[in-house]
Amino acid sequence: MPIYEYICEECLKKFELVRSISQADDAAVCASCRSAKTHRIVSKCFSKGDHLSGNNSAGSCQSCSGGSCSHCGH
Repeated sequence: MPIYEYICEECLKKFELVRSISQADDAAVCASCRSAKTHRIVSKCFSKGDHLSGNNSAGSCQSCSGGSCSHCGH
């Protein structure tokens, strides 16, 4: 099952819930203050292949010198 992120409108804390896709937009209770005034937020996604896609923000590739590389974007 997917993990969804929510934010509480009362205490502004973010929390995660493991839910089925059909439950993703159902009401969620804040884990911190127990408020029901929450909504789902868009989560960042990571995949193992991200370092190969040219979005290498951690460093550079073997063929660049660290300045506007067209291969890795560094």
